[in-house]
Formats: sequence, C-alpha cells, structure tokens
Amino acid sequence: MKLKLITTAVAAALSAGTAVAATPDSFPAPHSDRTTWYAAGNAAINKNAALKPNSRQAKNIILFIGDGMGISTVTAARILAGQQPDIIDAGNTTPGSSGEENSLSFELFPYLALSKTYSANQQTPDSAPTMTAMVTGVKTLDGVLSVDQEVTRGDCATDLKTHKLKTILEIAETLGKSTGIVSTARITHATPAANYAHTPERNWEADSNQPTGCAVPDIARQLIEFKGGNGLEVALGGGREYFRPITEADPEDAGKFGRRKDGRDLTAEWTGKFGANSSFIWNKSQFDAIDPATATHERIV
Repeated sequence: MKLKLITTAVAAALSAGTAVAATPDSFPAPHSDRTTWYAAGNAAINKNAALKPNSRQAKNIILFIGDGMGISTVTAARILAGQQPDIIDAGNTTPGSSGEENSLSFELFPYLALSKTYSANQQTPDSAPTMTAMVTGVKTLDGVLSVDQEVTRGDCATDLKTHKLKTILEIAETLGKSTGIVSTARITHATPAANYAHTPERNWEADSNQPTGCAVPDIARQLIEFKGGNGLEVALGGGREYFRPITEADPEDAGKFGRRKDGRDLTAEWTGKFGANSSFIWNKSQFDAIDPATATHERIV
C-alpha cells in the first residue's frame, strides 16, 4: 500500500500526562556581544545564499497539523525546550538556558512561511474554519467544514453542491493518489473531518447529533460515502461510536454503545465496500496483522 498524501491532525502538547521537573526561576544569560550578533547574521545570510532549489517531484506529502499551534504556542514551546532540553528528548543533557535563543527542529527547515487561518465572521476561530482554510484556501464561518461563508450554520437545508469547497485530499484522490488521515482526536472531529466532509455544522458527527430529517449527511457517513477517487486508503483515529448503531455494544469499553440512530454500521459498510483487502481494526494485534503489501483500505479506531 503506497501512501501519496497523508493529512495528519496532531494535538500539540508538551509533556502531556508526563511528570516534568519545575522550570528554575532563573538561568545564566548566554554570553553575547555585538560581534556575536554580527557573526550570527552573517552565518544566516551565507546559509540561505547556499540554498539550491529542489525541482524534483515529491513521492509523498505529509501535512502535520498542531491543533491550536499559533505563534504564541510555538514561542512558549521554544522557550520551554530551551530551558529544559530534556522535556522533548529525555536523553538530552544540554544545560538549560534562558530559552529565547533556542530553536525548535522545524524552525531550522530551509524554507518557512506563515499562514493566516482566521474565520470570516469572528476574531477567535475554531478548528473548523481554520482547517478549512488550510485544505481549501478559502476562509469561511466558524463551525462549518469545507463549505463557503454564504451558508447558515446549522441549516439542514444547505445545498452542498452549491456551497462545498474542494479540498486538497479530494484533489489528490481525483488524481489517483492514495490518501489517508491520522488523528489523535476523533476521525469525525473538525480538524480531520475538514479534509473529506462538507457540512454547515461541525458537531454533526453522527446522525444522532442532527435534527430529525436533516438533509445534510452526517460527518461519519460522509467518510464512508466519500466520492473522490476510490476513497481514503487509511483512516486512523478515535470516534468509532459515531460509525456504529446505538444498539451495538462497543467491542472494548463496557457499557458503551454506538451513536447512530439510523441503524447503519458504517464500519461494516467500509469493509463491504472495499472487499477482502480492507479491514476495520481497533486493537494492536489487529494492527500488527495488517499486510501492507495487500491492504488497500484500512479504518482504525
């Protein structure tokens, strides 16, 4: 199975669930004078002047998304990592410094750019319009996924044919590429869902989240009924309850059931749609049993 494009949503968190030492109140300031900064500037100019354009075609494209990872978050991470080098790499014994002079690994890439991902109707956006901006190039309303700003949020009568925005994942599928989504959140959550779903309400993850008789397909259903190319090859993340009926017990969590009121088991529809070389898996042993040489469509939740 060859993946040509994978869109990955990763919730950026430093030391999540891990005990770390407290940051000291102060650090010795790194020695510097005017010659230090002249030398650093000269080195930066020489490094950039030596860059050679890479005109070769990329084999794979992997888009990593740190959800909520704006400039202030990156700044805080840079300083913390400089003050406590072992917070990211436990084996790093470099002495801590004031932090500001530190650089995160991706800040050392040869080419960097900034992207504005604000929403079209308010100053503090959520994941729905920001991810829509990333994968379609169009700013839209808070709470809507890959539809334009002419819709009304939560309107079940929305005409998706008129208002939908084509995503880079859909374009890749149309070009015959293999695609996938990997998420630390639910597959139906706004950030991953913006790649394949079009809806005026990000919270419509299953039909049980929608008003009765809503004409817009729920997000989980749109993943299974995805019409671009031959469909996503990989969907890895959480939220299997949005794909399973309310009458079906969860295979892992006692007392937990699916959330679908329409009676459909979308996990079964996934494997039925793609045949013997596809599977729905939810544990490590099933994951380890996948043969990449023959697998064509995998859904992992």
